[in-house]
Amino acid sequence: NGVLGMTRLLLDTDVTPEQREYLSVVRSSSEHLLGLVNDVLDMSKIEAGRITLEVEPLDAGEIITDSVRVVAPAAGERSIEVKHAGLKKLALHADKRALKQILLNLLSNAVKFTPEDGLVTVRMSKAKGHTKIAISDTGIGIPESELCKLGRPFEQVENQFTKSHCGSGLGLAISRSLVELHGGRFEISSTVGKGTTVTCHIPLKPLLSAQDAEAA
Repeated sequence: NGVLGMTRLLLDTDVTPEQREYLSVVRSSSEHLLGLVNDVLDMSKIEAGRITLEVEPLDAGEIITDSVRVVAPAAGERSIEVKHAGLKKLALHADKRALKQILLNLLSNAVKFTPEDGLVTVRMSKAKGHTKIAISDTGIGIPESELCKLGRPFEQVENQFTKSHCGSGLGLAISRSLVELHGGRFEISSTVGKGTTVTCHIPLKPLLSAQDAEAA
């Protein structure tokens, strides 16, 4: 954070084009490292059982809208459309921060691995007792034999497109764990050359874990 702060200050000063380029590299590398550290900390807390959900009534549609707004600028730079389809409002009981983290992880991942002029769609629907949120992209897709790797900590599927994208491989693992902490299910389907869909099935009222039930 200190490095990022000083870099931003220097970028606002009168520096040469060459110095600006160097500073931009420092800022980009620092942001990547900060994201990696945050992911590792989140995954460590989850694996240690130190994550406690603060469940409250909320509108899932509002969380989706906010998340789409956050990723839209990065998507727009590569002419990728991010669309909110399906239900626009749905009341459920969930941890607001966790739900937003799930959506931001999945939407950012979809945008990252979708070529220019692509489409990312987040669609919400309601089934008996749960909400279904599906994030689909028009990316290159993943071979069926590689799908089992996704959602594991530090696992990434590598191909000619993904090799140019840095990441910790923790985004999907964190999202899967947070969905499961709500008592939900996490599914990934993909077709090579057509795209990938990640679907989160989240109960409208999360089931209490044995630890939570004992505390209650």
